[in-house]
Amino acid sequence: MPPRRSHKKSKAGCQRCKLRKIKCDEIHPQCGNCIKHGVVCDFEGGAPSPLPYESSFASPNTSAATPSISSATPYPSTPSDIVRIPSTLRDRETSRTLELRLMHQWTYSTSKTLSVTAAQKHAWGVDVPTIAYEAQYLMDAMLACAAQHLRSMHPHDQTIIRASHSYMASALSQYSSLLAKGLSSRNAEALFATSALIAFQSSSSRNYESVDYGGDYILPLAWFHSFQGVKTVVMSSWHWLRNSERIFPIINGQPALRLDLNPDRQSFFKPLLAGMEEQLKDANRAEESKRGYVHAVAYLDWAHRKPERNRILGFPATVSRRFVELIAEQDPRALVITACFYAMTKVVDDVWWLRGVAKREVSGLMSLIPRDWWGKMDWPVRISNSTGQIDEETWGDCWHSEGAPSPQEGFNGQVRDHIDMMTNMKPLSTTSPEAVSSFADNLEYLSRVAPPLGVD
Repeated sequence: MPPRRSHKKSKAGCQRCKLRKIKCDEIHPQCGNCIKHGVVCDFEGGAPSPLPYESSFASPNTSAATPSISSATPYPSTPSDIVRIPSTLRDRETSRTLELRLMHQWTYSTSKTLSVTAAQKHAWGVDVPTIAYEAQYLMDAMLACAAQHLRSMHPHDQTIIRASHSYMASALSQYSSLLAKGLSSRNAEALFATSALIAFQSSSSRNYESVDYGGDYILPLAWFHSFQGVKTVVMSSWHWLRNSERIFPIINGQPALRLDLNPDRQSFFKPLLAGMEEQLKDANRAEESKRGYVHAVAYLDWAHRKPERNRILGFPATVSRRFVELIAEQDPRALVITACFYAMTKVVDDVWWLRGVAKREVSGLMSLIPRDWWGKMDWPVRISNSTGQIDEETWGDCWHSEGAPSPQEGFNGQVRDHIDMMTNMKPLSTTSPEAVSSFADNLEYLSRVAPPLGVD
């Protein structure tokens, strides 16, 4: 038999290749393996990925619809400062066992709690993990959400808490780096799924902020910014996502909006707009604020007529950026409108990441609202404090199918047509001023409010 071919053993390879026990080509500033997997190479001068576990989920190259990211980018200064590896995750064997536990949790349970329809559940449970094989940041986000779900069942398990923080910090770092380079056909599916999981994580994290931050009520801005980020990713990459068989079922589960934006219309939440003209008479950005109020109240009326999870939870993504700014400014009218949104979640809090949200958020917002606005808080306080099934008299107006699409309209194609109309089928480049501003605002806020993660 022919002699065995000799090969040069790599001694100066990057740290990530050494951890994975694979040959490094030692090419600077990024080795080929790190470029292939879209992760940071320590040849660049930055730190390697904070969790050395990629080999646990590595798979051979396939003809998947979303190839791996073609180049790696260094972690940005924000939020890389919050990424630290907890000692409990440094041991490779312990880390692998934890990953298997988290992946089982994702497949068996967590993925089924993020949506309602069978098509959406299949996408989260089967298609998204397939995409994640080639997108480390998406895998990190999945494991972070699975850890957060386990935390809801084991609130004192420090290993799970640290895993949730660390995996999400890693996902955020890689996600923000890739967004800075721009969306493309190669990463649109993975970046959309990651943005959605960041939003779910931000929502569920509200359950623990009183513990992680010291007990004071914090405005739910991370919730709004994260869902606004999902909207921006969808609008910016819609010409790729609209034809994705793996991602479109998730988007298609959202009903297309039919809002009546006439502020003089008769509706259940119309009293929330009373006195608006007088309030804004001498205000800066008055017209923009008025549109933000009117649109937010119209959405409440639309969701109130048919209170389903997909309709109610679209509120944070749908409101205008100006409305989110008004929340941050603790504008009383914006806070009351927001309290009404959170009160609605009371009827859909049968999943772990929404449980207790209504009462906690309404009570917290009530503590910030001036006394002369308390009269407008009667409905959200009553709903959020109700026990058992909410009847029609308590809810106000009969909940009926008035707000639902008629049978001939259906949902298939409707959402696609709605987003087509909004984007006019012209891709919104992530380098355009609007997209850059939206990405920067949302990511900067999420990184700024993130707690110190993975503290031993």
